Amino acid sequence: MKETKYDCIIVGGGITGVGIARDLSLRGLKLLLVEKNDLSEGTTGRCHAMLHSGARYVYKDKEAALECAQENKILLTIAPHITEPCGGYFIAVNSEDMDYGDIFRTECEIAGVWCEEINPQTFLSKEPNCNPHTIRVFKVNDGYIDPFLLTYYNAYDAQLHGATIKAYTKAERLLLDGDTIIGIECFNVLTKRRNKYYTDIIINATGPWSSYLEKDLSLSHPLKIAPTMGTLVVVKDRLVNGLINRLRPPGDGDIIVPSHNSVIVGTTSIPVEYEQLDTLRTTPDEIDYILTQGEYLVPTLKKHRIIRFYSGARPLIDSGASLREASRRFDIIDYEKEGYSGFLTIIGGKLTTYRLMAKEISDLVVSYLDIDAQCSTADQPLPGGDRLINKERFEEILKVDKKTAFDMQFKWGTFYKEIFEMCERCMDPFSEPNIPQKICECENVTEPELSWVRERLAIKVLDDYRRRTRQGMGPCQGIFCYYKLANLEAKHTEKTHAQIMNELKIALQKRWKIQYAADDVLKRQIKLSKYIYLLGGHLK
Repeated sequence: MKETKYDCIIVGGGITGVGIARDLSLRGLKLLLVEKNDLSEGTTGRCHAMLHSGARYVYKDKEAALECAQENKILLTIAPHITEPCGGYFIAVNSEDMDYGDIFRTECEIAGVWCEEINPQTFLSKEPNCNPHTIRVFKVNDGYIDPFLLTYYNAYDAQLHGATIKAYTKAERLLLDGDTIIGIECFNVLTKRRNKYYTDIIINATGPWSSYLEKDLSLSHPLKIAPTMGTLVVVKDRLVNGLINRLRPPGDGDIIVPSHNSVIVGTTSIPVEYEQLDTLRTTPDEIDYILTQGEYLVPTLKKHRIIRFYSGARPLIDSGASLREASRRFDIIDYEKEGYSGFLTIIGGKLTTYRLMAKEISDLVVSYLDIDAQCSTADQPLPGGDRLINKERFEEILKVDKKTAFDMQFKWGTFYKEIFEMCERCMDPFSEPNIPQKICECENVTEPELSWVRERLAIKVLDDYRRRTRQGMGPCQGIFCYYKLANLEAKHTEKTHAQIMNELKIALQKRWKIQYAADDVLKRQIKLSKYIYLLGGHLK
């Protein structure tokens, strides 16, 4: 087999890795990105979906706070279709919070992060579900961002500019020629094949998994990572309009983020070992603790259904400080200092600062390769983000209801034209004339949306649709849409029946895996789903 050499190989398909891929591909480099799972399936897909204003970090981490504030503005400009500038609030619910308000305002001024104190009654008129005993409020520029589509649009743009992206491809070992890293050996988990890829430089962007690639090197100062598990709880109903933060230094259960038709409540900070990173498990007590803390912000929180909960690992650098005080700044490690050339690791940072992280390491790469090419990612919109398309446009052109149009406006942007063309190809003959068939009723996902991501956003297996469209993420967790999705796969792909059924089983098992810590309502729902698919559907 003919060897292919790349200018750069990136390991890790979270937002940091694909952000680097986009940056370097726009500069004209020939590159490869490999990821052991689907893109965004690790830390990126298990975050708070929060577009940080920087206000959360002004107390202990002003550098990270300013970076967030600056990148927040850029992302709202280049990705208007997957961001919601809903604003955020820091609220005081007791005297201790009240006193912290003066510190908060001063620290925001020092860090260069905007905030404005507003009247609590004005706040409660906008957020009627929040604590009626709120005694002090600061407004900030927080927002919502879709972490999955942020990843896929970066990857898609990278591919449009010549990048090769291989998901479900695990980097197993570095290839060395003396003290020079010349490539990497990978294993494709779908085809079960191994391949070697060669390059001038490798970037390790695997976050909390970063130390894995160091195993092939003899280092005097190996990476010191302090991964911490943060658990988040998804609660039914959009209970707040903006992001709600507790007016205090960062702690547990002090953020509520509006996300489509639900809210995300979190988070915690629990140290974990490397061996636990792929099997993070929360506990019922941890979930109850998060909701109890969240009730200080929204008192009725526990009266609403839990849709799901999940845990992710933060790629924090071990500084010896407490977990909550560990910096959210990022670091770039150049292994030249250890005697190895052609290898860099980037670690730390936030989802909001991914573009800045990509710029800094890409600047270093082109400098090493003696290439004169500047970063353009701050000015060039992500695919679909040329301009903001409002929900009325989706409602009018695609003939969908208001709820579906609301969800569409935060996903597809100017791609609505391509989705409309697919409407004409995949209409359900049994539905209303000229109305696209709705596959996922909970999250308002239509057939043409699924068809579009199949053709544009690199679908490999059945479960990949969920991260790109939110199919199966709603209250029923896929009970009433996965069989329809499997039917579409049979109709539009060349997969065998056995292959589709196996992919369906894996996708459902991912929805069912939280049963061990679920409350009674969620357990009954999972049991119903199992009856439908395992008994009624004869899924083995």
